[in-house]
Amino acid sequence: MIDEIITEVLPNNVTLFAVSLVNDKNLWLIRAKELDIVNKKSYVRSLLIMVGNELITTNYADTKLLLAEIKLFDKGNKQNKYTTLEKFDGDINLKLHMTNAHIYISKAEAHTISDIYFESRSGVSMARILEYELKFTAETLTRLLHKSKLLDKIET
Repeated sequence: MIDEIITEVLPNNVTLFAVSLVNDKNLWLIRAKELDIVNKKSYVRSLLIMVGNELITTNYADTKLLLAEIKLFDKGNKQNKYTTLEKFDGDINLKLHMTNAHIYISKAEAHTISDIYFESRSGVSMARILEYELKFTAETLTRLLHKSKLLDKIET
């Protein structure tokens, strides 16, 4: 990308949070939250999706795209980037593609994922994510998650 700066070290006022989206499938929303003490505001600086220790989305735009595919569950099509509709055990499920595997997401889980995503945004401003998004590679995010001990929580 043009002038993309990869975040190697989190700024002191930014904290990573792992929000469980579907516990038994180890599906997580990783949120980087900036606390601006002077102006008494909180800002989201990054929102990413992980399954286990695999980073599915690497930027906010891709996270929004995946969430749109999940939200439009019944209207999936061949042009979806992350998901396809598939019959599994007689039910129609959303198949989330991963590097070497996949997971199935039910309609109820898709609804829950959308709800939790929107709830995770309450009380924080999204204003800075568009211009000042923290960009990670899978390797740098993994290192930062290990450092903050969040990857231990995700992998259990």
